[in-house]
Amino acid sequence: MTTKKNILILTIFFLMFSLIFYAKTGNMLVDFSRETFIPFQMNNGEKLIKDIFLIYGPFGYILNSFLYLFGPNLNILLFEAHIVSYLILISFYFILENFLSKKATLAFSLAFLAISIFSNSTFSFVLPYSFSTLLGVLGVYFSLYCLLYNKKTMLFLSLGLIFCNKIELFIPIFIISLAFLIYSKKSFKKNFCYIFVFPFVCLIYFLFNKISLDDIFKNYFYLKAMLDSKSLKYLYEGMGTFFNFEYFKYNILLSAKTLGILTISYLIYLIKKPALAYSFLIIGFCLINTNFALNLIGFFAILVSFLSYKKGISKEEIILLLFALILCSKSFFAINSLSYSNFGYILIIFYTFLQLQKIIDKTWLINSIMIFFILNFIGNLGFYISNQKGNFKTKIGKIWIKKEEETLFKTTNKYIEKNIKKNENFIVLPEGQIFNLIHKKNHNFSNSTFTPLDFETFGEKNIIKTLQNNKTDYIIFYPRNTFDYGAKTICYDYAVDFCKFIVDNYTQVASIKDKDKVVIFKIKK
Repeated sequence: MTTKKNILILTIFFLMFSLIFYAKTGNMLVDFSRETFIPFQMNNGEKLIKDIFLIYGPFGYILNSFLYLFGPNLNILLFEAHIVSYLILISFYFILENFLSKKATLAFSLAFLAISIFSNSTFSFVLPYSFSTLLGVLGVYFSLYCLLYNKKTMLFLSLGLIFCNKIELFIPIFIISLAFLIYSKKSFKKNFCYIFVFPFVCLIYFLFNKISLDDIFKNYFYLKAMLDSKSLKYLYEGMGTFFNFEYFKYNILLSAKTLGILTISYLIYLIKKPALAYSFLIIGFCLINTNFALNLIGFFAILVSFLSYKKGISKEEIILLLFALILCSKSFFAINSLSYSNFGYILIIFYTFLQLQKIIDKTWLINSIMIFFILNFIGNLGFYISNQKGNFKTKIGKIWIKKEEETLFKTTNKYIEKNIKKNENFIVLPEGQIFNLIHKKNHNFSNSTFTPLDFETFGEKNIIKTLQNNKTDYIIFYPRNTFDYGAKTICYDYAVDFCKFIVDNYTQVASIKDKDKVVIFKIKK
């Protein structure tokens, strides 16, 4: 098979998956609201850092605000995400082709497409919880490709792209890239200036909007408060981002089961009974949750490196391992396709495969990995089938929402359309800026949402003060369980004083009931 044929096959599968899973990954209301709304705010007088709290790098929002000049529309952002995802997929293919045959590279790339890019989780590529993260990941894949194929100009452009989107990824990638170039005795002085292309775009935005150092320091103060908050720690511990002994204990047990299944299957294979070996493997994997079976593969990849060291590890393989670990570092204790590690999950599996093929039978290894990938994809597909999403047309494109929430969402949207006048504004608590985008209403709060994390970051008194100063006309309480932040329900488990302020200064004007309930308040005159 030629490279061109493989790229064509990948493109066909990418388009097919796009048609099947379009806008159905993650949660459009919770995970995608902020990303759709901030570019709209920017085009309506609010400025990043000065008026809008910035968690990620600015470039993704600057790009999306430019795209919104053609009119705010979900399909614009979804199309952008698909283009970026496709570029990551093709980069992944060429990275692997540097190490494997074209046939094996295609197989791994199809797995990457089916399991990671179209993951059913919040961390899918095609409905990204953060466009800055997605663009930063694209920069990482481009950088790895450039190092392997000696594309120095594109390398520094990619490093600049990472810097403007995910600075925590930029620092280690920049150091590794320079070290690799110096070690390989490659001249790069003429190419270095290209690193400033994307930062220059951001600098122009800052200067044009008169964003001062005081604004940057204030944003940094809130960002530090967020990083130090208990809510974020609780959220991250549940994802394996921070070390959690109980979670680690679970992973150790699951890893032992996975390793046991693989070892027994391999021993059966060695006594010349491959059909039995693969049957045992399939049955074994069906008895455990394959989505989490490789949660500790980061540790395993490092261990395998020592085991295969005598067989020889090339500098390209070391670069591959380092890049994979950096992409998986935020969820190092839970490396899977349902966490932040999704962006490097298959890459680190691939590296582990490269090392294992040096010390065990390659045929069994390839077949076992393919079985694992197929079972993961079946699980991914099963999630989509069992969690059907409904959709309805709006002025900003189709909204895809969980079937059980569809009626409540539509009814709430109709109420806003009929009752809230053009000169009136509203906020949705604890999350739901997508309603603001549908009706093109700013909410003039620095905080994107009203989750426990935001209240801990900005302080309840400051949020009350902002509400008081803005004189927001309507408050809409939309059901959202925020237990992932350690406090389940707004007004009961957190933000009690904030809600008391609403009760004192607002009057309940509507209650919309379905399986859950939406409560709407209007400011007292």
